[in-house]
Amino acid sequence: MPALRGCGRYGDTGIDFLNDLCHPSPATHESNQQSRSHYVFRFAAGFGSFLTRSTLQPQQTQRAPHQFLHDRRVEPRRGAAARVENSDPAADATNFWTTVLQPPLNALSASDRALIDYLEGPNEGDSTPTWQSLQSAQWFTGFWTNLSPLIAAAGFKPCIGSIAVGNPPGTPSQIQSNISTFVPALRQAKSLGGAWSYHAYTINYTTDTGVEYYYSLRYRQFYSQFASQYPDLADMPLILTEGGVDQSGTPATSGWQARGTAADYERWLNWFDHQLAQDSYVFGCTLFEIGNPGGWSSFDLEPIAGWLGNYLITPANPPPAPTGLVGVATNATALLIWTSAPLNPTTYNVKRSRTSGGPYTTMATHVTEGVKATAYTDSAVTNGGTYYYVVSAVNAAGEGPNSSQVTVTMPNTNLPDVIVTAVSWTPNPAFANNNVTFRATVKNQGTAPTPSNVTLGVGFSIDGGPNVTWSGGYTRAIFPGASVILTADGGPTGSSTWKATPGMHTLTATADDINRFPESNEGNNAMSVKLAISSGAPRISQIGVSTNNVLKFTFSATGGIHYQVQFKNDLSGGQWSDLGAETTANSNTVPVSDNLSGVTQRFYRVLQLN
Repeated sequence: MPALRGCGRYGDTGIDFLNDLCHPSPATHESNQQSRSHYVFRFAAGFGSFLTRSTLQPQQTQRAPHQFLHDRRVEPRRGAAARVENSDPAADATNFWTTVLQPPLNALSASDRALIDYLEGPNEGDSTPTWQSLQSAQWFTGFWTNLSPLIAAAGFKPCIGSIAVGNPPGTPSQIQSNISTFVPALRQAKSLGGAWSYHAYTINYTTDTGVEYYYSLRYRQFYSQFASQYPDLADMPLILTEGGVDQSGTPATSGWQARGTAADYERWLNWFDHQLAQDSYVFGCTLFEIGNPGGWSSFDLEPIAGWLGNYLITPANPPPAPTGLVGVATNATALLIWTSAPLNPTTYNVKRSRTSGGPYTTMATHVTEGVKATAYTDSAVTNGGTYYYVVSAVNAAGEGPNSSQVTVTMPNTNLPDVIVTAVSWTPNPAFANNNVTFRATVKNQGTAPTPSNVTLGVGFSIDGGPNVTWSGGYTRAIFPGASVILTADGGPTGSSTWKATPGMHTLTATADDINRFPESNEGNNAMSVKLAISSGAPRISQIGVSTNNVLKFTFSATGGIHYQVQFKNDLSGGQWSDLGAETTANSNTVPVSDNLSGVTQRFYRVLQLN
């Protein structure tokens, strides 16, 4: 699989000049071909980018693919693109080509043009419609179906989209609808030998694939849809033209430097690299940013530049034995942690024995999980037993020696197991800017009570982020089978309420969220529910009836929220009936129609659904 590596940023509207980390001048590329398997850069050109990749030397084609490179930031020429709302996408695509992309291309020498493989367009839909509505998505598709042939006619491969992480937004059905709208542009780009571009940032900074499926690995959702609905796109080439760590797009506090150590980020990149390698359609990822942070201090990759340079070089020898191996025993689970940071693309083998000194049986291979340290959880153990573990590291040169042995003796006691069985909030429904109080019902389904005089906390988080509020005042024991309702009484800002923001959210309540006491199962503490926050209660507009007895009205809504229209013919009795299926708002109004043939009167209401 050919590999691209580089740098970018969530929310970026600038242009990247991606350069070889070890050899920053393009002129040095040919003479240093032996030291790198690829060469990628993006050339500053208004709001467009050129992606290039060199040809691999024959002796390098068997190298293990890596997924990263670095870039140097070049500020864009502002004003190169104009706002295009309510405009003709075909005309705007032609204008973008003739005014933004074509002039700098024409200024290049023939030898420089020959280095360019892929051309991009507006970064993250800069100054263009994207996914604000179905009409915007259709415009975005039309823009690319007109720009891609112009790129191809000039002798380059179109790299379309440049889609920001977390987009398209909305519910799963809305996301799939937007991607379906974009399918004609994807098919055309593929037929022209091109690719599409997505941005892949982690917000939670985890190695949990279930979490990262919505962040750095979100593109897998799209390929899952392709596999079932558009199999011809299941191998559509994908270039992750920006990636890394970005919590909220704030230059000094969102990047990796503000959220962990260099070793933490190195371990995460090692994990991410191996995840990308599992998806053959992914060319690689561009990491933001190195060489000129321009105020983005927490994103600057200079502190790990030496590590990354070594990481991209094929190792000559197997890795050394991992160090710092420790084992933690809980009920029927052994947690292993070690602290070695990868020097090259590295995975780990975990081995176990019931006899000190072995022989050992391999329990797991290709382990890369963990941020603060690499970790593995062994659930195939029983209470009362003693187990002996070693760990070895593996790279392209082979498997290294075993670590020192660690002994894990499993407990012989019963333990509590707390779970969340229900989540609620007040006010309900909640509207934008309401101060919302969360509650969770916590049950002990274990075989021992929770410890008394130890806080049973519950953390409440929104959309996978850090806790926005928590309950931290309950210290009484909960006996097996008993439940308690815990209400938020604090938070990181000192407030016990969350100020609601409009949209469809995921509210997660996690019992014993900071692990104050051991449990028989540490992995079942969280419960997630949908939380719909609208700008206000839905309001029905003036109702009109046509000559053919078709009633029409609209109601006010908030994009992404689910609504149900109901009716009854007599207010004095009977149940309300649903008027069709529930609907998801794509804008601030939703149209409704109803055939009133044979009906003398009818009453309507609209319910907001969580």
